[in-house]
Amino acid sequence: MAKLKKNKKLLSPIITMILLIVGTAILSSILSFLHVSANLTSISNGSLETSIIVVKNIFSKEGIIYFFSNILTNFNVLEPFVLLIISMMAVSIAKSSGILKHLFQPLKKIKSSILTFMVVFIGVISSFMGDYSYIILIPFVAVMYSYINKSPVLGIVTIFLGVTLGYGTGFIHGYNDFALGVLTQNAATINVDATYRFSIHSDLYIMIASTIAISLLISALIERYLVPRLTFSESYEDEIVTSKKAFMYSMIAFGISVVIFILSILPKSILLDQTQTVYIAKLFNPTSPFNLSFIFIFLFYTTIISIVYGLVSGNFKNNHEISWGFTRGFDNIGYILNMLFLGSVFIGLINWTNIGSVVVIKLLDFIQLLDFTGIPLIVASFICIILMCILLPNSLEKWSLISPILVPLFMRGNLTPDFAQFVFKAADSVGKVITPVFIYFIIMVGFIQKYNIKENKVTLFNTMKLIWPIIIAMVIFWLLILVLWYVAGLPLGIGALATM
Repeated sequence: MAKLKKNKKLLSPIITMILLIVGTAILSSILSFLHVSANLTSISNGSLETSIIVVKNIFSKEGIIYFFSNILTNFNVLEPFVLLIISMMAVSIAKSSGILKHLFQPLKKIKSSILTFMVVFIGVISSFMGDYSYIILIPFVAVMYSYINKSPVLGIVTIFLGVTLGYGTGFIHGYNDFALGVLTQNAATINVDATYRFSIHSDLYIMIASTIAISLLISALIERYLVPRLTFSESYEDEIVTSKKAFMYSMIAFGISVVIFILSILPKSILLDQTQTVYIAKLFNPTSPFNLSFIFIFLFYTTIISIVYGLVSGNFKNNHEISWGFTRGFDNIGYILNMLFLGSVFIGLINWTNIGSVVVIKLLDFIQLLDFTGIPLIVASFICIILMCILLPNSLEKWSLISPILVPLFMRGNLTPDFAQFVFKAADSVGKVITPVFIYFIIMVGFIQKYNIKENKVTLFNTMKLIWPIIIAMVIFWLLILVLWYVAGLPLGIGALATM
C-alpha cells in the first residue's frame, strides 16, 4: 500500500511537460519584466557584429499571438515526428514478418555484459548518422530486448545513452562534424589566425580512442546501475514462426539491397548534393536528396526483405496480412504522440522567448570573466557547455552562438580551435542526456511508457535520476581524457594538436 501511495505522488511525463510549459511561460514574463538581455557576438559578412538579445514575454500581445498561431505549426514542422512514424512502419513490418524474431532470439545465449557492450557500441559508432540513429535504433532495440526476455525499457535507455554520449566520437565523421568545423574556421580566422583551415580529420585519433573507452565505461555503468533496477518480470512470446529457408531468401534480398544502396551513395550518384566539396556533406547535407530520402530508403529496403521472409515463412499468407504488418507496431504509441506534441510546444516556447539563447550567452560571459587558460579553461568551458545544453540542446545553434568568442579564447590561451571544438562536442554529448528540451530525450521517455504501461512508474525526473550516476561518471571521464590529452601533448588527429 505504501508503494502504491508513493507511485500516486509521481508526476506523469505529460503532466510534467505541461508544468514545464507553464513554468517557462511565467519565467519569460518575470525575466522580461526585469529586462534581462545578453550581448550576442556573431559573424556576419566576414566581421564580428554585436547585437542585443532580450527575453520576450509570452504573456505580451506579441507572445499570445505567437503562442496560439504556432501551436500547430511547431508540431507540423517537428521533423522527428514524421521520421519516427516511417521508422516504426519499418520496425512493424519487420517484426510481423518474423525476421526480427529470427535475428534476435539467438541473442538470449549472450552474456548480459557482452550484449550491453554490443548495444552501446552500435549506438556510439552510429552517432555519425545524426537524428537517424535515434529514429531507427530506439524502436529496433526495444523489440530486440523483448525477444530476449530482457526489459525493453533497459534497451531503450541503453541505446539512447550509447547514441547521445557517443556524439562526437565513433570511427566515422558525421555531417555535424563538418558543419561545426565550418563555424570553427570562421571563428578562428575572423580576428586571430587568418591562415587557419579546419580539417574533418583533425580529431580522428582522440575520437577513435574515446569511442572504445566510452563504450566500455558506459556498458560497465549500465550493468552496475541500470540492469539491477530495470528487470523484466514476464517472458515475451508470440505466434510468429521462424524459418531457415525464409532467412536464406531474405538474405539474398538483403545482399541485392546492399549493392543497390552502395551504388546510390557513390560520389557521383544523383542522390548526393554535388554542390558540396566534402563527401560527408554531399551525403548528409540537409538539402541532399540522399539525406532527405534516407528514412524512406530504409523503409523500402526493410519492407522488401521483410515481405520475402514473411511470405516464405508463412507469417504473411496474403496481401491483407502484409498490410496489417505495417500497423501492428503502433500499439500504445498514444503517449509518444502526446509527448511529441507537448515537446514541440515547450521547445517552441524556449526558442521564441530567447531564454535558451540568453542563458547560453550569460554562461559564455562567465567563462570570459574567469579569464582562465590551460586546464582551468578546459574544465570551466566543459561544465558551462553542459549547462548550456539544458535549455539549448541543438549543437549547431549553440556552437554558432559561442564559437565566435570561445574559439578565440582558446587560441589566446594557446589551445587550438580543433581542441575547442572537441571539448564542445564532448560536453554537448553529456548535456543532451539530461534535458527535456532535447526532442530525443522526450521520444525516449515516450517509448519507455509504451513498454512500461502496466507499471505506470515513468516520469521525466525519475528517468533522469536513474541515469545520474552514469552522467557524473561521464563528466569525470571526459575531463580526465581532455586534460590527459592536453598535458601529454598527444595529437588530436591528422595534423592537429591540443596546443598551438
